[in-house]
Amino acid sequence: MSRASITSDVQYLREQAKGTIKEYVTEHLPEQYQICLIALDTILRHAFNILETSPDNREKLQTMELFKDTHLVKLELLSNATTIDSALNYIRSKQDLQQQQKKYLSLDSSGNNNNEDDDDQLTETCGIQTVF
Repeated sequence: MSRASITSDVQYLREQAKGTIKEYVTEHLPEQYQICLIALDTILRHAFNILETSPDNREKLQTMELFKDTHLVKLELLSNATTIDSALNYIRSKQDLQQQQKKYLSLDSSGNNNNEDDDDQLTETCGIQTVF
């Protein structure tokens, strides 16, 4: 097998992986995040009902432990919301840069902007490599 063929295959696999990650982060992750928060709220409601109605002190102690642990998990998820938002903003900014580069390249190929200084300015402004 030739080196060029391997390089081409690796590049194809990378592009496929980027697309899969992009789809997961932008479409599936926010939905799963919301589902987790709803499930935690349901657990908290049921735990509170058990605390209010159970005559057994052991059951109440176990339920209080569950209540506390569920609140900690929810707090952790909410704290990580900033991280998720940052990741989504990063992806959106990369998409915008890619669109700007495509627009610039289409103008350049039509002969409207063949100035090397413009190319250097685009490289400094947008960067040449994009993740998505």
